[in-house]
Amino acid sequence: MTRKIISTALFAAALYPRVAFAAEEAAEDHGSWLMFAFFAINFAVFAYLIARFAGPAIRKYLTDRSSTIRGTLTRAESALSEAEALAGKAAQRMAALEAELKQTAAEIEQETAFQVARVAELAKSTAERVRRDAVITGTALAEAARRRVRARLAESAASLARDLIGRNFQGSDQGRLIDGFMDRIGGDGANR
Repeated sequence: MTRKIISTALFAAALYPRVAFAAEEAAEDHGSWLMFAFFAINFAVFAYLIARFAGPAIRKYLTDRSSTIRGTLTRAESALSEAEALAGKAAQRMAALEAELKQTAAEIEQETAFQVARVAELAKSTAERVRRDAVITGTALAEAARRRVRARLAESAASLARDLIGRNFQGSDQGRLIDGFMDRIGGDGANR
């Protein structure tokens, strides 16, 4: 029952503020306790009404907002960790690429040195072969020239001998040659 009285008093104070102001004017000599009580009761009613009717909505809004912030924060932290992991992987790949680039450069340098040495070796062997071929060719040309000179000398000697034989050869010389030839043949046949 006391609860009903308090509820009624609060309701009356909230709805009929004139009563409180009238009571204050009458009690101006005694202080403003009644006015303070009126405002305190009025504030208590306001706070109760806010808590009763707006409280669940505010609580729901704050809970939803809190869960949204927590979700966003969780997603941001996971995105940050993923970004850090990707940055680490990218740094590792960059280091690996730099190492691979250095290795490739070293391999290219080695291959270039090998090819240069090979070309120099081939050039030396080609120069040696050209020199040998030049010597062989020179020797062959000299030998061919000697043969041609001998052949010409033989031709000239045969031509000269023909001319001399044709001028100085007589019939008696021919008989003597045939007899000497026959003797040689006969002597060779007897030796056999």
